[in-house]
Amino acid sequence: MEHSRYPLLFSPLKLRNITLRNRIMQSAHAMAFNSPDGLTNNRDIYYHVARAKGGIGLMVTGNRLIHPTSNTFCRGYPYGYREEMVERDTALTEAVHSFGAHIFAQLNHFGVMGETHAMDDYRVLWSSSNIKSPVFGEMAKAMERSDMDEIVEGWVRSAEYSRLAGFDGVEIHLAHSYLLHQFISPLYNKRDDEYGGSYENRMRFPLEVIKAVRDKVGPDLVVGIRLSMDEMVPGGMEIADWIKVAQTVEATGHIDYIMATAGVYQSATYIMPPFDVPNGWLVDPIARLKRAVKLPVFAVSGIGSGGEAEAILARGDADMVAMTRAQIADPEFANKTAEGREDEIYHCLRCNQGCVSRLFHGTSMTCQINPATGREEVFGPQTLELAPTAKHWVVIGGGPGGMKAAEGLAKRGHRVTLLEKGAELGGQVNHIVRLPRRDSFAWITEDLKVHMAKAGVQVRLNTMATVEMIKSLQPDGVIVATGSLPDRSGYSDINPLVAQVPGLDSEHVLTALDVLAHPERVGKRVLVLDEEGNRYSAGITELLVENGHEVHVLTRWNALFHRLGTTLDQPVVYANLFSSGLTYTLNAWISQVRGTSVDVYNLYSAEEETLEGFDSIVLAVRHLPVDALYRALKAELANVHRVGDCVVPRKTDHAIFEGFLAGREIFDNWKRYIEPGSIEQFDGPIAQESFL
Repeated sequence: MEHSRYPLLFSPLKLRNITLRNRIMQSAHAMAFNSPDGLTNNRDIYYHVARAKGGIGLMVTGNRLIHPTSNTFCRGYPYGYREEMVERDTALTEAVHSFGAHIFAQLNHFGVMGETHAMDDYRVLWSSSNIKSPVFGEMAKAMERSDMDEIVEGWVRSAEYSRLAGFDGVEIHLAHSYLLHQFISPLYNKRDDEYGGSYENRMRFPLEVIKAVRDKVGPDLVVGIRLSMDEMVPGGMEIADWIKVAQTVEATGHIDYIMATAGVYQSATYIMPPFDVPNGWLVDPIARLKRAVKLPVFAVSGIGSGGEAEAILARGDADMVAMTRAQIADPEFANKTAEGREDEIYHCLRCNQGCVSRLFHGTSMTCQINPATGREEVFGPQTLELAPTAKHWVVIGGGPGGMKAAEGLAKRGHRVTLLEKGAELGGQVNHIVRLPRRDSFAWITEDLKVHMAKAGVQVRLNTMATVEMIKSLQPDGVIVATGSLPDRSGYSDINPLVAQVPGLDSEHVLTALDVLAHPERVGKRVLVLDEEGNRYSAGITELLVENGHEVHVLTRWNALFHRLGTTLDQPVVYANLFSSGLTYTLNAWISQVRGTSVDVYNLYSAEEETLEGFDSIVLAVRHLPVDALYRALKAELANVHRVGDCVVPRKTDHAIFEGFLAGREIFDNWKRYIEPGSIEQFDGPIAQESFL
């Protein structure tokens, strides 16, 4: 492989009795693949093997729960304390090792950050003190000494099972406001006994756990810790405080590395930062830690390229670089970087839509730009088969769904013609990237352009498709991806008997897309009508504020832009908007527009009021599919399908997934969906050729 560009990144690193082949890793992250039994299964194995095949040096499989009281807010977390894990994990570690990578098991207890509602019963939350979760608002029991003994036993048992299963190391979680963090930090530790108060007292229980784990696993297994660099909460523990913690743990001689991170549940944005937080934002604090300890330091900081990682290593700021979401997006990231094929990398958007948000919805992790993530057994590269007969497919529409369909069809050997009515590819992505801090979405278009070109897709821009034109191309199949447009009626399912809100046909009423295309049409004082509650409506609101407009948001929802909570960007958006003087009305909708006045009503009391003095009204509302061409083609041709917003308007991840399925010609509704649990079985050791 060609390592001349990144000699440090592809240099080995020795940890105790193992040598990692390079400095690229995936830090521990929740996947929720283990539903319903909490045991390692085929889904885990295929996921990790894809990254091992892709050239990674180290993976840490995350949030393995060490005790039944560590209950979580969604299904699918693995139970490290169950003896059945030894057999299951042995199949995992052997498969990963067969492709040259190493793997650690992260062991954790959520403490108060869990939930009392388990799948089949109720649990008690345990913590350092009687405190409430900032997320779920549930109270924890202040642990007794007997509880601490159980927790130590849970960590010890889980570590020993990990060792027996062939893991190369274990990582003890001291960060992200989980149980051991709750003992260390005054944010959570309110005890007045020998485990609270002074720094030495607050460190006592975490050190007991670390010592017990080392004593149990012996001198050969790697043991590390995950440690915060900053709680990112006013008055919370900061960099100097955590460096002291690191030095204290290092002095015990029980650990081999420190995995540096940041954030707590009160500042969850910084646990897995969205693109709103710049790449490399945590590098300087990690560099301070590196210079204060002798142990190897592993860095997380939203790093997404070999060049960024090499620079960190060259400055001596860290010994290993976690590019976790980069490899969720593209498991071949390491090999492509090593081989000089960086143009072929599918770039992480740091949007948190698939890897974070889905967990809050109780579903498993995936990736919006990589539909195979978490579904490697059925959709991984080893499952891609050439079409038995090469045919001619026409794809209409160059948005994410259309481009993904064209890429997949061409890679399977078909001749593909993509028609786009505009002057550039991208579809709705071209609108998204014009909103504040959404630049990363441009990678969707740029990456698919590269892969379509290499697969031989013929792209025709500035081409308005018609039925006769399509028929003249004599296609064997057609994919329609003509997208959607905003609905200007003001209709909402919250008031479904009103088909058209009076006055919304006025000249000063604009859609969000109108604002992007003609910003000069927007007056000084603006009312944003929000039916979505997501980054679409939040983004156009931020853009208006940034451009100097006075903005009031009227939303049908009971919270402002509530859907941003699960992607962790809500605090950033709130900070920007509230500091700008944004005003808003919740739980209301519009009844009519009368010039610069708007009549609105409360959805629950029916109380009416008039909001006055708006120069412009901006609709951030539903879109409707542009499907007339699809319906016309369906009547004329035999093999016509549609994907993305042309089916029904949703998010980009839906469009990309449907384009992916279309690229594989998976159209049968009885067969195209993955039934719950069908990829979560365990078949024991999997033959290496199954992954090839």
